[in-house]
Amino acid sequence: MTATAFAVLVLTATPLAAAAPGGAAAATTPCAVGADSALAATPCLAPAAGGETAATTPQAAGGDSALAATARVARAPAGATALATPHRVGADPALAAAPRLVSAPASAAPPPVRAPVRDALRAASEVDVLVLVSSAPHAVIAALPASEVRHARVLRGLDAFAATVTAAGADALARHPAVVGVQLERRLRALTAESAAVVGADVVRDGLGVTGRGVVVAALDTGVDATHPDLQDGGVVAQKCFVLGGCPPGNTDEGDWAPEGSGHGTHVTGIVTGDGRVAPKGLAPGAGVVMVRVFDDTSYGRESDWALAMGWVADHAGALGIRVLNLSIGTDERYAGACEADWPVMAEAARRVRDAGVVLIAAAGNENEANALVAPACLPGVLSVGAVYDAALGREPDTGTYSSGCVDAATDAGTVMCLSNTSDELDLLAPGSRTRNAAPGGGVAERRGTSQATPHASAVAALMLEVDPALTPDDVERLLEETGRPTVDPKAPGRVTPLVDARAAVEATRASYCARHADGTRCALTFGACDGGACEGVCLDGRCRDSAVKTVGAVEGVWPRAPVGCASVDGAGLLALAAWRCRRRGGQRARLRA
Repeated sequence: MTATAFAVLVLTATPLAAAAPGGAAAATTPCAVGADSALAATPCLAPAAGGETAATTPQAAGGDSALAATARVARAPAGATALATPHRVGADPALAAAPRLVSAPASAAPPPVRAPVRDALRAASEVDVLVLVSSAPHAVIAALPASEVRHARVLRGLDAFAATVTAAGADALARHPAVVGVQLERRLRALTAESAAVVGADVVRDGLGVTGRGVVVAALDTGVDATHPDLQDGGVVAQKCFVLGGCPPGNTDEGDWAPEGSGHGTHVTGIVTGDGRVAPKGLAPGAGVVMVRVFDDTSYGRESDWALAMGWVADHAGALGIRVLNLSIGTDERYAGACEADWPVMAEAARRVRDAGVVLIAAAGNENEANALVAPACLPGVLSVGAVYDAALGREPDTGTYSSGCVDAATDAGTVMCLSNTSDELDLLAPGSRTRNAAPGGGVAERRGTSQATPHASAVAALMLEVDPALTPDDVERLLEETGRPTVDPKAPGRVTPLVDARAAVEATRASYCARHADGTRCALTFGACDGGACEGVCLDGRCRDSAVKTVGAVEGVWPRAPVGCASVDGAGLLALAAWRCRRRGGQRARLRA
């Protein structure tokens, strides 16, 4: 693969002051610099955490900007460990300051209003919060003073709402018996043609003909250029937007259009389902993508928007056929273990999505951590994905270091990127550099990082679900992990993580298909070249058997409820005869015929 130049990121360790709304005194909490500086005294999360850098061909997928870093200590669940991380500004994820470990004190019964909320209200007149309740959110909101608890909006499907509160409003929340917890609403960011071969997806796609047909992947991201030549023919099947005061075209809180804001989402979409007319073909070009925009034009998003978007995905999964949710997004906070105690609203939203039968796949983050992942990758039920190189590229980056401070002196296809976070909780690895795919305006962009690795894993999940739509999220996770190639990250020599193997995962899905389906169900004997239907078999005793096998002397059969062909009814039990056909359906007895 020819090396392509990419943008160099410049970091300065500069403390930033967040502007307080309504002319209030500025907080010392670090915040974003640029067009978006709205949240007063609210912890701000920098944009683009999954694509380290981007170089474009022929045009950029999003402009680079100066990056400022300042240390920030992340809250961790009781008894867990959090890592201090620098804040980032601009479209790329960059870390300059070395993280330090801090211990979070255990608390048996924390007060409803968390300490960071009180701290923030000492520096600003009001702050944005998320409120967890034990009963109907609308009723709780109605009982609160409207002048002290403003802009309240219920997070559909969850016992929670978002609001802007004053100190008096926080006191009112603390007194309400139905209020379980009040936390600061956090600002979130997007984590920003050899790759298909690294995971074997080219063989599955081009040789075996499995392309993800009938499977829909939803993505929470920056939007999509649905007019891109690689995406315009059915690649994007639906769009939605949840950006408080920022959904085009009228700056509404919610909308049905998700135009691209930075290029990140278009690139992710192309990796999954691109047709390959301009950029390299996606791993699952037969799959559809539902783009849910959750970031404004500066690539910032709110936790409440994420929760609303995930709730919408859960509610519409059945109608739209959504089976996978791609989360190439993340936070500045990083966790050595599960993080649901610190992200209760997001954890509940993720549970709803998984309960809807949707596989959640999230980026591990690009901070060169040996024992920590970002959220939502650290949430229970979410498959976390780290990044490997897709080819032998020599030294990476070509000069200098990644913005996390690391460098890979030598690389090969499957080498773990030094910037890729890892921990005992990491589930998978997938190609994340250098990944060329669709850019807004019909172009091609090269990006790198765990944001690019995540849609590779999502696309392989779509291939598996085409082969067997009955797979549960647990099935997909198990098969991906069992069939992945064992890979060691030099940052953690004793830890082995599976590198996604598309062909092995699809073959394992086929091989175990009959274990999940009743006798008589049609199945695929092989994904090789078919001769007159020789690929098709029927399930019997948990195995896929040649459909030409039939019970001696069977002349009558019944059509089972599932349309799988005739089944004999002799003493040996039902034996499907997929090579035969019934004259009539509906469970009626019928003559068999060849």
